[in-house]
Amino acid sequence: MTDDLRSRPVEWADGLTRGELLDRFAAHCRDDLDDVELLAAQPTRLELRWRGGEGTVELRDDLLGAQGLGAGVQLILGPIEEAVVGRFLDDEQLRGRIAVVDVDRLEKINAVRSSLCVYFEWFVREEFGARILPAEAFTAGLVQRGILSLGMG
Repeated sequence: MTDDLRSRPVEWADGLTRGELLDRFAAHCRDDLDDVELLAAQPTRLELRWRGGEGTVELRDDLLGAQGLGAGVQLILGPIEEAVVGRFLDDEQLRGRIAVVDVDRLEKINAVRSSLCVYFEWFVREEFGARILPAEAFTAGLVQRGILSLGMG
């Protein structure tokens, strides 16, 4: 399973695999970011510490099983499907601790107050010139439930 996750291509980056994306982010954290410490690097998971927090970045397919991932902030690189959006809309604790980036669609589910997600987004923008945008279904769901207001006033 690990090899399968790592070998999947990133659709918008010619020849780049998900594993290589994770490895390059690990190298960026280790070599380029003075305020980030790479604590551990495994084939599908990074453990990081930065000023004000600790967390992990992980390649996953099973986002609905993400609740049992452990303590701290989590950034999961995996698919954002309708069921995932619904789960995050329904579970305030989950959405406050776990962010998801769909690296193929360049979309995110993120209500986490953490620098970890920002570091990853900046890395993708600087390294590849790509922007990660909020998943429309998640944003719309937050607005419908009154959790987020996009109004001017």
